[in-house]
Amino acid sequence: MSSETARVHAALITVSLIYGYFYVAVKLLLQTLSPPEFILLRFILTAAVVILIDRLFLKHPLPKGKDLLKIIGLGLIGVFVVQILVVVGLHHTTAFHSALIMATIPIITLIFSIISGRETFHFQKLMGIITGFAGVTVLLFFSSSPGTPLPPTYLMGDFIVLLNAVAFSWFLLGSQKMLQKYQSFPFMAYCYIVSASLFSALFFAGHLTVQHSLGLAFLAKISPSQWLSIAYVVLFASIGSYTLNNYALKRVSPSIVAIYMFIQPIISAASGFYLLGEPFNSQMAIATTITFAGVLMATTAGKKGFYLRGNTAPSEMPERAPAETTANPAEPVEH
Repeated sequence: MSSETARVHAALITVSLIYGYFYVAVKLLLQTLSPPEFILLRFILTAAVVILIDRLFLKHPLPKGKDLLKIIGLGLIGVFVVQILVVVGLHHTTAFHSALIMATIPIITLIFSIISGRETFHFQKLMGIITGFAGVTVLLFFSSSPGTPLPPTYLMGDFIVLLNAVAFSWFLLGSQKMLQKYQSFPFMAYCYIVSASLFSALFFAGHLTVQHSLGLAFLAKISPSQWLSIAYVVLFASIGSYTLNNYALKRVSPSIVAIYMFIQPIISAASGFYLLGEPFNSQMAIATTITFAGVLMATTAGKKGFYLRGNTAPSEMPERAPAETTANPAEPVEH
């Protein structure tokens, strides 16, 4: 294995470990913070950090005109709507359920790609899509049992997370052209700025109207350890993993990214069991296996193997933008 190959795989493993624990970290924070309070902190802090990095060190040109309007629209879907859905959904279900449902993003993106004509139809892709959603069906309707009861609102939470996965898949395809014109890091920064501005306005306006205050009293109840968890979400789950993921996606087939995504539910299941007391049973293991088989089948259809970008023909491995927008969805602008 070359040093470049090792670095790529190390990056993907790191991303999967970060995101695997992300769901548990958020669940722990939601024991103290309400979903709106957590979302506000994540939006504001992430936007502040990414714009600071971009303005001080990267200094990319700011988008103008129609591009700015497009980025605002994409930011509203890919960050504002997606972040709200994933946090609210996670609040009502388990970390493991959220991680496994989010791991279906490659096949949801594939469905949109086939419908829009960006991907050709292949029987193996169809079978992969059917198999993947069969696994999700098992998770949704057959994973609760008397011995391992789930939260009473878990089904609602699961559907909200699934809706989030659909929204983020659409965002991945919608942002493809913009990522051909702008670097991924400043693009993320602009999306977070748009979302932080809108959510802050709604949050503060709501509190001023109802409580006649800015609603920042919740900051006093955050412990030092919880601030560390918030820093983890911002610096690692939002920024660090996004940077590592894009490093890998420029060099590796999206099929490999889809495989590494299934480390995330395993980490979420283990950490959720030990830190949150979340249940895990044989039905959930079966759902994971079926879903993984479906994603693997769908994302490898028509490919001869898993290639690093340098070892495949250009026709098999499109350059930068398509790869960035069809793979891991656990990109920070999602989770």
